[in-house]
Amino acid sequence: MAGNVLKWLLVGPGDIARTRVAPALVTADRSELVAVCGSKRRTRTLELAEKYQVSLTFDDLDEALEKSGADAVYIATPHPLHVDMLKRSLAAGKHVFCEKPLGISAAECRDAVRAVRNAPHLKTGCSNYRLFTRQFRTLQTILKNGDAGELLGAWMQDEEGYYNPGNHPLLKSAGANPEHGFGFYLINMAQKLFGNPEAVFCAASSFNCENKTEYDIEDLQNIILRFPGGKQVTILLNFTAQNVPLNHAYSFTCSRGRIVFPACPPHFDAPVRLITPGSDKVLEDSVTGTDGGRPNWHLPMVQDFVDAVLDGGTPFCSVESAAMTAVITDAIERSVLTGQWEAVPELF
Repeated sequence: MAGNVLKWLLVGPGDIARTRVAPALVTADRSELVAVCGSKRRTRTLELAEKYQVSLTFDDLDEALEKSGADAVYIATPHPLHVDMLKRSLAAGKHVFCEKPLGISAAECRDAVRAVRNAPHLKTGCSNYRLFTRQFRTLQTILKNGDAGELLGAWMQDEEGYYNPGNHPLLKSAGANPEHGFGFYLINMAQKLFGNPEAVFCAASSFNCENKTEYDIEDLQNIILRFPGGKQVTILLNFTAQNVPLNHAYSFTCSRGRIVFPACPPHFDAPVRLITPGSDKVLEDSVTGTDGGRPNWHLPMVQDFVDAVLDGGTPFCSVESAAMTAVITDAIERSVLTGQWEAVPELF
């Protein structure tokens, strides 16, 4: 890495790449975006490259891996392409960071982990930007200090119109079911806080209120994750109505109180509440000020990865954690089919 700078190849010039990933790659310290690769929408590839003054563009990943001169690859393509591109990038000797979810099944995510383990000299990661918000870091501090007692459970809610700027078919086979994308954030966050669940239950329905074609996802899901010792996390995913205001909040149950995130994505712009006997505190410093703008939470996540590569650390968002999220998601999907609690197996 020339000059102690990590050079990036960005693969997939879609919405998340344009709005968050590319700005983070060019803004992070010791980070440089040197190439963009996109196979289907050449115009988008060229527009993104021009905006950030990137001279190298490619239509083919293998050519980009060979000729870009990049040290690391950021994969921001559709979900079904993630694992294959990760494996090819590792085989080319590149560090790799992948958008969530890692893949659309536990089986292929296990393949990704095997590839990662076979390349221990390379750094890898999978996105969960919500772990880098000041709200989540405040939660970690409260729990570490014991200000609300022991963490016992959580309730997480995500109600919104299905965000689909590319107007892609909303099909399970394409990894579009909500637990893969939107649910990934919440399941993966629960793993960070509670460890891996021992069993899951999910009731799910498909309403397709706008009668869309190419649509078979379950747009209303109630998920329960059960952890050792009786701890529980309940997740509501509701994408039935389009063009309605987002309703998204978390509440964490503790032995001596509650920790509440009253408003979360997309801006994480409301402070955390710490509720204990005789006290209801609004923690104003739990929000990052942005002068009215939207914070780019991909920036601290990218910075964490850059620092891990250049300084020899471990990225906070790991491929193995994301693969375990896929194992949990597979169990959730089995529960929908059986109507029963389903055990969550080990990653291997």
